[in-house]
Amino acid sequence: MPETLAAVDVGTNSLHLVVARTTDGDRFEVVSRDKEMVRLGSGSTDMKELTPDAIDRAVAALDRFRRIADSHGAPLRAVATSAVREAENRQVLLARAHAEAGVDIEVVSGVEEARLIHLGVLQALEVFDVRLLLCDIGGGSTELLVGERSEVLASASLKLGAVRLTNRFFAGDTLHPSAVDSCRRHIQGVLASFDRAVREHGFDIAVGSSGTIEQVLRLARGLAGEEPLRTLNGGVLTRRAVTA
Repeated sequence: MPETLAAVDVGTNSLHLVVARTTDGDRFEVVSRDKEMVRLGSGSTDMKELTPDAIDRAVAALDRFRRIADSHGAPLRAVATSAVREAENRQVLLARAHAEAGVDIEVVSGVEEARLIHLGVLQALEVFDVRLLLCDIGGGSTELLVGERSEVLASASLKLGAVRLTNRFFAGDTLHPSAVDSCRRHIQGVLASFDRAVREHGFDIAVGSSGTIEQVLRLARGLAGEEPLRTLNGGVLTRRAVTA
């Protein structure tokens, strides 16, 4: 008897819902997807506080997602990442989500977030038997992981999310001439903390996940004059294309 499950990713920029049915071989068949931009990480507090408006939007989205899950008879599990993890007032969101939307949110550490992303990648791509370097760029953080099969050899969660960097380096209406260089230097400095792990373990293939990575793939294919892909899952980029 197939089992239907619902999962919500409570991210820094958006909330994602997936309703899926289990199939043979421990695989999943997606029966419904939804996404809502709630911008939990918006504001100028470097994600130390969730704004009341953002909490309102998140609770409304969770209530709608729970009703979708209920319509499929699917138990729902919600996991929150960087923005909620770092917010000093996260208990306000957790309490309201429980009371008003009937959703209990589990807040995971950065290391656990990386592990869960790795498991998702192993479901989505044929990379189980190769050593991979995983990069997931979220709104508040970037997760890096070196893994092989289901084993995590090294992982880190770095404060290099797209929303966080936009707020810090590109907050104004006009772009300061040095903003891009300053942002690059900052990113390179933070990434250096993971260099040793990559050199020590090595990797056969680099895997990128998240909407930001998908956008890089779209841009690279557009610059090369290539047709858009019907699905971005499994799309391949060369180092030269990323650099361009």
